[in-house]
Amino acid sequence: MDHTAIRITNLTKKYNEQTAVNQVKIEVKQGRIYGLLGRNGAGKTTIMKMMMGLVKPDSGDIEILGERIGGSSKERKRLYSRIGAIIETPGFYPNLTGTENMEIFAKLRGTVSRNAVKEALDIVGLPYKDKKLFANYSLGMKQRLGIANAIMHDPELLILDEPTNGLDPIGIAEMRDLIKEMSSITGKTIFISSHILSEISLLADDIGIIHNGILLTESSYAELEKNNTKYFLLKVSSSAQAARVLEQKLGQLHYSVDDDHTIRLFDTQTDIAQVNKALMLSDIDVSASQLCNDTLEDYFRKITGGEGIA
Repeated sequence: MDHTAIRITNLTKKYNEQTAVNQVKIEVKQGRIYGLLGRNGAGKTTIMKMMMGLVKPDSGDIEILGERIGGSSKERKRLYSRIGAIIETPGFYPNLTGTENMEIFAKLRGTVSRNAVKEALDIVGLPYKDKKLFANYSLGMKQRLGIANAIMHDPELLILDEPTNGLDPIGIAEMRDLIKEMSSITGKTIFISSHILSEISLLADDIGIIHNGILLTESSYAELEKNNTKYFLLKVSSSAQAARVLEQKLGQLHYSVDDDHTIRLFDTQTDIAQVNKALMLSDIDVSASQLCNDTLEDYFRKITGGEGIA
């Protein structure tokens, strides 16, 4: 049995001469949280809009929950009833309460249970039938109401575009816990985009990194962590002199020179005490010598050609 919730193949979208999404391939397994990570403008929202039929791709295929996007209106309606989504800013009536807004959307859907509004609000931690207008909600409350609306019909798949965007640290932590609970307790598949690397690393089971419309890599987070490079970081008085000692006296060839005073030695089986001794005997001062491990931020910089991310 195929347990793939989302399969995107060679997806491409151009706006005039600019390619927003370029031959993207993504696979999301059922019941997992997939984080699409990239800087603002990388193509994340465009992909999500194409998944929801809001933007038509120029080429490529999108298959969600076993059904291909682009069928008849009846087929699309059946498929989208199985999906909950927040793409860009959730739209609600400012002069109505959260409950009143939810009741309107429940009527528009026409397929939710009698207690669906209350249950959805309970899940996201918002009060039922209070008097507070949406216009007076904090940003965190607005995001929570958006998620409540997205899960009200108990969808199999959630598509969340930057759900922590603009939240304060407490709001981000609460949103993260909510998303993780929805995945672990209800078994929902969650496809989430973000430009905040630290949040994706705390949330996602699997990560895709997109840059300038191109998906650079796709892997489980556990695999990314395992593949992060370990190395000895040496701070020395002269990188050039230290490099000669490493090669000529110690036979070390697997290293890199970062600057005039910094060297990375990638053979972590090396006896670092012997390295330090050899350097000092060659009149090279060693001010620091430590075992390091590249972070996801380091990895992102490496595969995007040195560009960082928030």
